[in-house]
Amino acid sequence: MSNKVKRLQELRGSSYEVAKGQPDIRGWEVRDANGQLIGKVNELIFDSRANKVRYMIVTVNDSKELQLEKRSVMVPIGLAVLEHKNDDVILPNVTPFQLRALPRYHKDDLGTRAEHAISTVFGRTDSKVPVTYTDDEDVDENFYNNEMFNENNMYSRRGNTTNPDKRHDARRLSEAEAASLKKDSEIYPTNSNSIDAKTEEEYLRRRRGENDRRD
Repeated sequence: MSNKVKRLQELRGSSYEVAKGQPDIRGWEVRDANGQLIGKVNELIFDSRANKVRYMIVTVNDSKELQLEKRSVMVPIGLAVLEHKNDDVILPNVTPFQLRALPRYHKDDLGTRAEHAISTVFGRTDSKVPVTYTDDEDVDENFYNNEMFNENNMYSRRGNTTNPDKRHDARRLSEAEAASLKKDSEIYPTNSNSIDAKTEEEYLRRRRGENDRRD
């Protein structure tokens, strides 16, 4: 085997570190689109030539529900979405079947065969192992010109950490309160021509409070 420095390396134990201002997601829990726990990010695999993270090593948990067994697999970084609020990594488009189909990770297998096998699992049709190659040969740079290696995909939820269910709840509460105020307006009529909507709303709230106290 050649003594050249391999293109892909584990971040731990190397002379590299996560770029300043970027989150170190090692140790973050990994979940599917429904919030079900898949496992945890154990390590990051970076490209020593491009200075970019290409994969994350996910330690998958045993899960009867998802039909998964405990093992480590390599997942392209562009398939992940970060949920900063809970320090979670979401895999919105990765299925349990794909996780089962991935080869078991071993750092000695960071090379052409493993990368092409992983890309094929995630539906890449142009990813074929070259007819002739050596075990320590790296993929061509163009191999990473694919959305599954687009680091920007990880930050698609940045600035939007509101729970969708909570947004719906807030909207229902607002509608319920509006209906209540409308009912109050029928009980405590005001001259809408002489006051604005905000003043009328305050008036209705005050009359409702006075009525509650009398009860």
